[in-house]
Amino acid sequence: MTQTARKTALAVLDRCFGSRAWSSQTLNAAIAPLEERDRAFTTRLVMGVLQNYKLIDYTVDHYLTGNKNLDLTVRDVLRLGAYQILFSDRIPNRAAVNESVKLCRSSGFTSAGGLVNAVLRRIAEFGIPPVEHLCIRYSHPEWFVQKMLALHGAVFTEALLKANNTEPEISRHAAFAEGETYVQDPAAYASVAMAQPVPGSRVLDACAAPGGKSFTAAVLMKNEGSILSCDISEKKLGLVRSGAERLGISIVSTCCADASEHRAQWEEAFDLVIADVPCSGFGVIRKKPEIRLKSESDIAPLPAIQKRIAQNLATYVRPGGTLLYSTCTVFPEENEEVAHNIEGFTVAMEKTFWPHIDGTDGFYACVLKKQS
Repeated sequence: MTQTARKTALAVLDRCFGSRAWSSQTLNAAIAPLEERDRAFTTRLVMGVLQNYKLIDYTVDHYLTGNKNLDLTVRDVLRLGAYQILFSDRIPNRAAVNESVKLCRSSGFTSAGGLVNAVLRRIAEFGIPPVEHLCIRYSHPEWFVQKMLALHGAVFTEALLKANNTEPEISRHAAFAEGETYVQDPAAYASVAMAQPVPGSRVLDACAAPGGKSFTAAVLMKNEGSILSCDISEKKLGLVRSGAERLGISIVSTCCADASEHRAQWEEAFDLVIADVPCSGFGVIRKKPEIRLKSESDIAPLPAIQKRIAQNLATYVRPGGTLLYSTCTVFPEENEEVAHNIEGFTVAMEKTFWPHIDGTDGFYACVLKKQS
């Protein structure tokens, strides 16, 4: 458990809290030069702090005297130290305190070393103060908690919040190359299965990267037919191509395309169009805990974008064909309120997946049939 790992974790947290950087991308780049043990420790620190930041800040502020407007780096040092004390059984409290003081000083905040020492010692002695509010206890935005309470009630909401703080299970699915598998959440796999692609189908996966739904469709189609996997990022499409090659999938081709921009040559050209649209991501908090930092205003523009994309992609479905609309969020305005209002389609099947009920990501899938 080296100081290098803690310094790396501090740098990542400073970026996540300071400039809303994505944890996975920032973390993966930062830990690449580290030894395996330090990579694992750094990852655990970063994800643990992001997952519990509201409860950690509440505890830190409870034991802070005077001004609570700390420099971001000092605040993140306290977060790291408090996380180790409150949530890690493998690190002695004394080590967590002492290493945090060293980290503060080596980061250029020597004068704050005494404050860090005093606050963390109080946390080690007295622990988490009494907590009444669900948003603090489970470190979720207050607006999110209030929204879930209004929609689903207290018992459902607390179970969801608790599940969002657990480790997600990893599911591996076999493809065609011997011994090769790909990782995908069970809800994403199930959503493609709901659409029932069959061998020989013509499929468009409009927001495909990194390719999981395209690969699932190929498996269900027994590698017979055609799948056009599109994404707005050519770089990300490289992941789709390399994944298909590794898995022995021959029916996938790629095209760099914006799903919101119409292409006349694709009109009514596909049996199945998969529309896994950009969304707020509040169903994958377990995997991307920094999503908790989003405000309600951050996600307000999304339904309009989703409606524009869905209505455009709907024109690519042949009469009698299928549109699969899906998101990795749990809000009706991004889910049912979009899917149920796509012109020229009827709902054949839909499901919202929940972490505390289905053991999956929070996920919405709606299978729509185009009127002949």
